[in-house]
Amino acid sequence: MNRRSLMISTMLMSAMGVGGVVGNVWAASCAVTDCAALGYTESYNSSGNCLKCPFGEAYNCEAGYICPDNYTQECTGTGEIGVGEACDGKYAECACKEGYKWENGQCKAQATWGQCSGYAALCSLGDILFSDGTCSANKVSGKTPIAVVVYKSSDGKCGQAMTLKSIGSYEWSDLNAGIMTLTDYDLASAASKDYDSCLNTGKIMAEGNKSTYPAAWAAHEYKIVGTEAGDWCLPAAGILNSIYNNQSTINTGLKRANGTQFIYNTYVWSSSQRRFNLVWSSRITGEYGLEDRPKSGSLEVRPVIEF
Repeated sequence: MNRRSLMISTMLMSAMGVGGVVGNVWAASCAVTDCAALGYTESYNSSGNCLKCPFGEAYNCEAGYICPDNYTQECTGTGEIGVGEACDGKYAECACKEGYKWENGQCKAQATWGQCSGYAALCSLGDILFSDGTCSANKVSGKTPIAVVVYKSSDGKCGQAMTLKSIGSYEWSDLNAGIMTLTDYDLASAASKDYDSCLNTGKIMAEGNKSTYPAAWAAHEYKIVGTEAGDWCLPAAGILNSIYNNQSTINTGLKRANGTQFIYNTYVWSSSQRRFNLVWSSRITGEYGLEDRPKSGSLEVRPVIEF
């Protein structure tokens, strides 16, 4: 059906449907108002010169129409996705999926430190995180392991990875006072849902200097190849609880990365406060996931990085 015929037939059917012959029940019941049946099979005006169906958002662009000259991209490369609707299987522009960045003419998997970049969707718990922001279950020749993935959000997009070993033992604070900006988690079950490692760390640092809050500052100032000071944080209680619940998987990752595995009786600080003089910690291989400890105590610090 050519363009002229399509227009005439549609107009006639439309008119009949409106009641071109008053009282003609047959005409009213047989009028076609289905866009697809009338030949309007395009979902959008792909060429900019298509006929619009009078009964809905559908178009007819005639057989053999030519896509605009800029629709040349197939967007089938690794990590690529087409922008907008396709025209004859091609797009005017490609973009990178979550967890990928445009680099040297292609989409490359890449984490963004200190924020949820979607890259964690490409990683699994226990995976080794490398200095170039990529993940793998095993060591990769030419890449430097910097951490092991210890947490993924419920949607799988956001993650945190912990250093391969302790950076030392530090006092949480020499003050017997609470930090008003931190949430008090009186129950371990509530603290186990706190995953705001870097937000907590920032609040602690804002309260005082490194001599007053040594553990948080030590985590913040930590850096390793591929990262800078400020990228790392004191883990929230929920992160330590994730390690406790997945210790076998995470210890396997640490072993593969030549890191220090969690062993019995090793306590690690969290950034989650219980009350003015107590903070949640974890003896990862102990009987309980989270245990409270006095802030004045000295425990291991194992920073995490968000990505």
